[in-house]
Parts: sequence; C-alpha cells; structure tokens
Amino acid sequence: MQFALFLVTILGHVFLWIGIINRLHSTAIPRRIVFALSLICSALIGIAPILAVWWWFAGGKNIQEQINWQTSLQPGWLAFFLYVVSCWSAGAATFVRWICYRCLRRPPELLRFHRQRSMAIAPAAAAMTAEEHAHHISVHLPGNESLRLELTERALEVPRLPRPLDGLTILHISDLHFTGMVGKAYFREVVRAANELKPDLTAVTGDLVDKAEYINWIPDTLGQLTARYGVYVILGNHDLHVDEIALRKTLADSGLIGLGGRWMNVEIRGQTVIIAGNELPWYAPAADLENCPPRTPDCGQLRIALSHSPDQLDWARTNDVDLMLSGHTHGGQIIIPLLGPVFLPSASGVKYDYGVFHAPPTILHVTRGISGRQPLRWNCVPEIALLTLHAPR
Repeated sequence: MQFALFLVTILGHVFLWIGIINRLHSTAIPRRIVFALSLICSALIGIAPILAVWWWFAGGKNIQEQINWQTSLQPGWLAFFLYVVSCWSAGAATFVRWICYRCLRRPPELLRFHRQRSMAIAPAAAAMTAEEHAHHISVHLPGNESLRLELTERALEVPRLPRPLDGLTILHISDLHFTGMVGKAYFREVVRAANELKPDLTAVTGDLVDKAEYINWIPDTLGQLTARYGVYVILGNHDLHVDEIALRKTLADSGLIGLGGRWMNVEIRGQTVIIAGNELPWYAPAADLENCPPRTPDCGQLRIALSHSPDQLDWARTNDVDLMLSGHTHGGQIIIPLLGPVFLPSASGVKYDYGVFHAPPTILHVTRGISGRQPLRWNCVPEIALLTLHAPR
C-alpha cells in the first residue's frame, strides 16, 4: 500500500510540473523568464523522482516509524505533507481529464464531416537554391514527421450562418515558425498545396517568424497565398522575437490583411461578414466588437475571429463570435499513443489540443499548425485545414 501511494505521489509530481510548464507558455511573461522557469520545472520533473526513489530504498519506506504527532507539526514535515497532497490532487485531476479526453470526448454535433489525407510535398530542386532545402539534423530523426503535410477537411454547421453563405470555405493555417531549421522550400510547398484548394478566405493565425533574418521569406511564402475574398493574418507570441513594425509592414506589402487589434467588414455573396483579430495576451488590445453592426432577425453579420491562442475563447463568446480560429498548441507536437499530448501551451492544459469545440455561441477550431520552434513531431503531422461552413439543415 505504501509503495502504491509512493508511485502515485511521483506521478502526481510529474503531472503537477508539466501542468505548470504548459500554463507558463500561455502567458505574456517575457520569453527568457519563461524559458528559465521551464528549465527549472523540467529539472524538477526529472531529478526529483530519482531522488525520491533513492530516498525510498534508503529508508523512506519506513516513514511511518519516523513520524509522530510532534514531528508532523514541524514546518518541514508539514510542508512535505502539503506537497504530497498537492501531488495526489494533480494526479487525480490529470486522471479525470485523461478519462474525459480519451474516453468521453465526442465530436460536436455540428461537425458534419471530417477527413484527413496526406498531401504531396516534393519541391522541384531545379527551381530553388540548395539553401532553401537545408534542414536541421533534428528534422531527419527517425519517425520525425516535420516534413510531411496533411489536409484536414471539416464541414461545420454554423447555427446563425446566413443561407447565401452556405458552402463558404475557409483555409486555416498557423504556426509556421520560420527559424531556418526547416528549409524555405518546405513552406513554399505548403503554400502551393494551400492554393490548390482555392478557398474563399484564408486565415493565418500567428507564430510566423522566430528570427529576424527570416522575415524576408514572407514574400515568397505567405505572400503567395491566394483566396477569393482575401488572406487575413494575426501575430502570435513567437513573433515578439522580431521587429513588430518590420514584420507587419512586410506582411502588408506582401498582400496579407493584418487584423491585429481590429475588425473589418467583408462583403461576401451580398452578405456582410465581420472578421476580427485577437493577439492577446501578447499584443493588446483585442478587436473591440461592441461597435459592430447589430444582429438582424435573419441572423446577419457572420462573425469570424482569428485568435492565436484558444485561451481567448471566453472573449469570443462574450463578443458573440460565431467561429474562432486558433493555433498555438501545435497539437502537442508529440502525441503518445493512448495517453495523448502531454506538453501543450494553454491555460486549459490539453483540453483544446486540436480539432473542433463548441461553446455556444462560438465554434472553436484549433489547428495543429505547420511547424514549431523545435521541429520535432511524432504522431502529430503538420496540417492545413479547409473548413466548409453550412447553414442549419
């Protein structure tokens, strides 16, 4: 019994600090501080269980013989007991969430259709320089899926979608992370594959460039995206690492429509569609939708929001948004069979890993994204998502 409780405590310890790391990366705390704190948490995850096992076999299993009512009130022992209880609580909460995630989670009823298929990524070497094909050695690790690409197609029933907009298609792309670790040729191919889908709208939801020298990749990559009613873009937390003014100017000069902190009307099939941007908590403010045209009796004014983080779902619901498109999570990048993703930068943990979620009146779509600061992906293929919106039957 004691050994079982000991193992539960160790597992709870691991879950507790993984949860802290996930939530650190959902905040606007400066990158260096987040990185330092994440290293400390990672060290605690790895070192503490080793020390605990050593302590257990060195006599810790006889802890009951060492404790009496007097020693249990000493500050050191009291702190120890409180931490053990915290680990048990974290373990229990994680187990409940895992049950909900793996066993009870069902696709929302408004998801009419869902399929995934691999897309060919084969850039023509003759058309590009050798430098554009250069990838970091980690990209070639066994099983790493960073150079693959999937198309995810989903049909969504949007409760207040005006009938003339039935069949509207939105291409959702996110998290390209231009670091130089994945060559430019790969991103060219992603754009080529995206354009072949001929979407009505294209939404790019942040984390575009990690290093300033790769801002100049934008005209040849994202700048080549096409969509019938425009390509819209917001920034994410990794875009803080470069010159914001230069990045936004390059995006605008390349034909992308920036929605950082604002909303705009777009006329589509004779209907007014409101498209808004939310880059919180990294760039303030979010679009102020209080002055949007009011809803009409026949639904009217479809509202679409681009938010880098799914943590802004409450903002979307408060502002009566019909569809919010987000990235940031990368789907976890590494998905463990049966267990699922473990590290995921969200204040909600792994709840909004990727896929479709319904929190009336808002439908949330989270994409796994294209890349990451560290291009490591196992069981989590990069994706572009094509959403087709339908009015209620």
